[in-house]
This record gives sequence, C-alpha cells and structure tokens, in this order.
Amino acid sequence: MTAIRSVKRNIFINASPQRIWDALTIPAERNKWETRACTIDLQTGGKIELDYGWGVSFSGKVAEIEVAKKLVIEDEEKNLTIWTITPEHSGSQVTITYTGYWSTEMERMLMENMLFGTYQFMRNLRSVLEESADIRHTFWKSWIGAGHTTVPYNGSTAIIVLDVRTGTPANGILQPGDLIYRLNGRMVNSYDDFETAVTEADPGSELTIEAERDGLPIQLQIRTTEYGKKTTSTL
Repeated sequence: MTAIRSVKRNIFINASPQRIWDALTIPAERNKWETRACTIDLQTGGKIELDYGWGVSFSGKVAEIEVAKKLVIEDEEKNLTIWTITPEHSGSQVTITYTGYWSTEMERMLMENMLFGTYQFMRNLRSVLEESADIRHTFWKSWIGAGHTTVPYNGSTAIIVLDVRTGTPANGILQPGDLIYRLNGRMVNSYDDFETAVTEADPGSELTIEAERDGLPIQLQIRTTEYGKKTTSTL
C-alpha cells in the first residue's frame, strides 16, 4: 500500500481573509467555531494549545506566519498543519493541509477520521462567519462504535470495517472485513459518507446497512446510541 504524505481539505467562505485570519488566531474567536479552550502565542516559535472537548487536544508551535494568508503549525513529531487563505470573488478559499505518513489501513482510518473532523469544524467556521450560527451541536450526536476506512470496491469505492468496539451498537453485528456500500438506501462511497450519516443522526435512529461479508451480500440493522456511550442497543 502506497504511503500518503500529505492530505488536505478546503472550503469557500463568504468572508474576508482578515476576518478568517482573526477566527484562526484570536483565542476568543477560535473558541466560537472550533475549540472549547485554546492559547495561541502568535509569533514564530510561539506555543499553540487547542482543547476540543471530549478529551481531545492538540499542542504545537507556530512555524510560519503570513498575516491573513498563511499559518503553519508544527506538532511534536514535526508534522505540519498548514492553513492558507486565498481571496476569491467576494470571499475566501480556505485550505488546510496536513503532512504526515499514513500507509496501513489503520493509519488511513485515523487520517480519514482527522480529515472528517477537520471539515466539520470548517463547516462551522463558515456558518459562524456567514450566519453567526455555531452548529457544533449538530455534529457527533450518535455513533455505532465501528472503525472503518475507504477502499476500492466494484469499480468504485466503499468502506471496510477495521474494528468494532465492545459494548457499542456495532458489537456482535458488524465484523472486521465487512464491506459497507449502502446505508439507509444511499450509496456509501467514502469514510465521510458513512460517518456523516451516522454521527448526525439522532441517538436511537435505525440504520439499515447493506454490506458484503466473505463475498456474500448481507443486510444488517443497528440503532445508534449517544456519541461515545458504550450502552449496546440493537434491533
């Protein structure tokens, strides 16, 4: 499996580069769309600490600054998070690039999870700047406890289950190696397709999963539970 060295996400936001820059670099503004608490020492070598809640945090240092254009952050393993802001029409194109090394399926699952979470926050950045609406409450409402990644499937793509956490709705229903290609009648072509549908569903929602196991088609039913909870609930 070929290693991936960098990945990115981008979004158009109807706001000026300076307004987006402020949202990235002023702690009180960043807390409005991404973090629960943060410290940002905005100078080369300055420390950045981001607390997202749920026990998730990030620590790094500023590696490069171009005001209202580019912010580069280096983590403890020397990997980079690169924010770029480019004026476009009446707003700005915002891009985040991560450098790293992802080769195995498990590493790619973690990478896709990182990108999914990143884009959710980018969506919230757009919502906060364009509509003054924090929509984080609509993210990560439910889960089923299955880790997965995108893989080629029948000339297109689907997701493969890599692990199932004990005490979650997926436990005893999904198995590592299951290829999921449809959820509630809709095609699943990527990590984001599946994760969006599951995590933005209300807890207790019914999911009908169509998959392939050991080369044979199967249909499974699962009920979501509150995100992060270990109480198993199945149909």
